[in-house]
Amino acid sequence: PVADRRASSSANVVRQIALSDAGRVRHDAVLYQAKGPYVNTEKQTGRLIGGLLLAAMLLGLWNNFGLTQAIFSGAGWLKNGAQMPLSFGGGALLGVLTSAMGLAAAILAWPVLRQTSPALALAYLMLTAVVLATSSMEQANFLSLRSLSLQYANHPELDPALFDIMRSMVMANRNWIHFIDKILGGASMFMLYLALFRSGLVPRFIPAFGLLAALSQMCGISLELFLQDLPILMLAPLALTQLVLCLTLLARGFSPTAVERR
Repeated sequence: PVADRRASSSANVVRQIALSDAGRVRHDAVLYQAKGPYVNTEKQTGRLIGGLLLAAMLLGLWNNFGLTQAIFSGAGWLKNGAQMPLSFGGGALLGVLTSAMGLAAAILAWPVLRQTSPALALAYLMLTAVVLATSSMEQANFLSLRSLSLQYANHPELDPALFDIMRSMVMANRNWIHFIDKILGGASMFMLYLALFRSGLVPRFIPAFGLLAALSQMCGISLELFLQDLPILMLAPLALTQLVLCLTLLARGFSPTAVERR
């Protein structure tokens, strides 16, 4: 009987070991099957973020240097604005739309970036939300230019000097909000590049250069707040880095190696 009990106990131990080994095999198989879709999902998220940021960048460039450029050329916006009401409306909508696309990209990036940098991911998300608010204020003031231009066209009997004073005040109000909006936009890009540098989701030389480019952009625009001329070359590095980042994300998405390592 003692020998039988020992044999039965040994058999139970062997059976438990076999079951535990089978459980580990099944568990590893489930992880192996689940890892692929998870990595692919984050790659697709990276591509979507790159597409949103690239579209926002291209639309912003077209808005500033194409659609609304004619308003400020020639005789100036005070005389041109009444003849181009649709350009004002389209420019304002595009300005809000590009900021909203930036916020959408930050919302998509939040669950990915927070795994390695939760504070930076939250700061990036909050700053893009603030940028949307300041951009909306800027576009509302931009439409005020059209309202003053219409008044100028409808009341030719009034003293032009009065409109000159009002033109300077309305334009200054729009410009100051514009500069603050762009500084906040540079700060949001700084947070994004810092989070990408820490996570390794893209080649690290891109966010490393992007950190310096964002600082250059913020410093350059800040000169306007102190009535100094803005060196345009200080804005070029951020535009170039943003283009490289967007194309990299569109081509590769987030790095699968970094995703698996996390």
